[in-house]
Amino acid sequence: MLGECMPLKDNDPRKWEYKEHTRVKHIILKKYLKAWINILGKNRKVCYFDCFAGRGKYSDGTEGSPLIALKAAADLINNRSHLKEVELTFIEKDKNNYGNLLNVLEEELKNHPDMYLGVKLNKPINDEFINAVPLLLKDYKKLPPSFFFIDPFGFNGIPIKVLQDILLIPKTEVFINFMIRDVNRFLNSPNHLHSIEGLYGLDDLNGTIISKYPYLDKESALLELYQQQLHEHTGVNYTFPFKVSEDEKKQTTYYLIHATNHPLGCEIMKEIMYKAGTRGRFGYLGPEEGQILLSSYDLKELKEYLIYKFSNQSVLFEEVMNKTVDKTPFIKKEYKEALIELENEGKILIWGKGAK
Repeated sequence: MLGECMPLKDNDPRKWEYKEHTRVKHIILKKYLKAWINILGKNRKVCYFDCFAGRGKYSDGTEGSPLIALKAAADLINNRSHLKEVELTFIEKDKNNYGNLLNVLEEELKNHPDMYLGVKLNKPINDEFINAVPLLLKDYKKLPPSFFFIDPFGFNGIPIKVLQDILLIPKTEVFINFMIRDVNRFLNSPNHLHSIEGLYGLDDLNGTIISKYPYLDKESALLELYQQQLHEHTGVNYTFPFKVSEDEKKQTTYYLIHATNHPLGCEIMKEIMYKAGTRGRFGYLGPEEGQILLSSYDLKELKEYLIYKFSNQSVLFEEVMNKTVDKTPFIKKEYKEALIELENEGKILIWGKGAK
């Protein structure tokens, strides 16, 4: 098709230049992974799957996501007596990247043998996500609490059917790199139609967008529809996105989407994303845009939403959070501020005020 460019191979050196937006992504991953392991790993085993693991290190020597996860797990195991075992599985389809990953992991374990005694590191798998994950799920008679990091370079090979297989299992979560720029770019390309339809689990994506979201711009519609499809196909309760733009560019490159069935997981991830974002918002705009807010969020919006949602009801604060945590761009402290303002305005009554 005219106008299409040949994509870079996954082992192309240009893909392994460490960018600032990658650093932000890794900060979010590391902080949430530590919180998740600490909570779910109490007196039991947990599993972590890096489904597009890539290389062990970037071109400048910066550690990739496999080493980040390995060290986070070891740190918690060595400093938290209640943690039983963390099992790590890395999947990488590209042979060159896979070879690099093996070498880096071997060197790390050789240099620090005592550091990883409580971590079970499976031999990395040299295969595609779409092949490896269904086989892995079959191998476990009962999958322990598991976190799947799904971070491809594009959108090929991550059909929603496989995400459904993952999220239908209790106590599983996914953290997905949703490459919205590429989806938008190739939306009308016959060569990419099959992959995009599989990504969404839909046959007529353009028609669905036009009929369901005529009031949204294309990017917002693509994101909204993908999150809706995740909910409908997998039954997952909570999804929340984090917008990422490439360095010094305003165009959205991808969204990091967290999907979980537990409100606490969503709340923790939301707090981490908030702190990692540009000036405390749910997105990274690149260094040149660091002084510009992604959106102007006004507490007035939250107050109006809470009155609309819970008018004439008596509800616990926990219930308010559980029912709305993935519906608003506000974090817990802002909810508390909004409720206090509403009480001062005489619009609600708060009983049982305390530290929480």
